[in-house]
Amino acid sequence: MFKAILIFIAGILTGCAIFYFSFHQSNEQNTTVSLHNKDSVATPLKFPIKATLYRFEMNKGKQKEFNEWMQWHHDEYAAIIETLEREKMYSEAIFTDSVNQPGVLYWLTIDGEGGAHVDTSPLRVDSVHNAYMKATIRKGSRSELTTEFYLIPDFLKQSIAVHQLNEK
Repeated sequence: MFKAILIFIAGILTGCAIFYFSFHQSNEQNTTVSLHNKDSVATPLKFPIKATLYRFEMNKGKQKEFNEWMQWHHDEYAAIIETLEREKMYSEAIFTDSVNQPGVLYWLTIDGEGGAHVDTSPLRVDSVHNAYMKATIRKGSRSELTTEFYLIPDFLKQSIAVHQLNEK
């Protein structure tokens, strides 16, 4: 399970880099940093980046609702992506282990400081998300795994730093 999570993190970070590089290539004239010139000055991160892995237990008999929730994420992907910005969330992923620990899910977040909490959101997708969480996750079962080591290459840090500079 841990190896799969590490592979997923690497994939997410690569995807973030591709997105940010393509976005900022078209907006490069608005920044003081060139992402394509290796002689450019590095931009420091405005907010530190952290990776957190949470463990939750599902409520008994709520597998159907959990499956609906995961399908809802796929169906509402674009709207959900729009909510991540206000939370300073760079990536989120949910994993299940149906072999060794059915009914347990792992939630990986990669985010920066200063984001708004999902509970304060006025957006419909966040209220639907919270309702699914309340229905499917056993109250009090949340635990946070200790992050022992986290790698993020300089090109991703630089890309996120430029993004943070352009945040409103």
